[in-house]
Amino acid sequence: MSDAFRDATFERYGGACAITGIREASLLDLAHVLPRGQRPALAEHPENVRVLNALHHRAFDAALFTIASDYRIRTSPSFDPAHPFLVETIGERAGERVALPADARVRDAFLDQLNAGLSWL
Repeated sequence: MSDAFRDATFERYGGACAITGIREASLLDLAHVLPRGQRPALAEHPENVRVLNALHHRAFDAALFTIASDYRIRTSPSFDPAHPFLVETIGERAGERVALPADARVRDAFLDQLNAGLSWL
């Protein structure tokens, strides 16, 4: 992934995690909706990424939670976090709509494709 793409994505998201608002650059990742290993042509598609902090990126990749095409947080029935931060930022927010910056967007079709493979959704 190019530095230019990474920088542009961070700028679109205001340098903050889309779920928690964390702004510590060293803790933020670009998280792909459709994994770049499976869909390399979409690795730098601006509507296939969002900014997440490292912990939430790992939880997303582990399918402990997802974002539905209506941008609402959905959690796996098996997700039972022991840490209060995860309870607060994911567990207690299940069903809430994630507010993205005006110029940041995730393509609904990408979310639908990802979520179609989740047995719990």
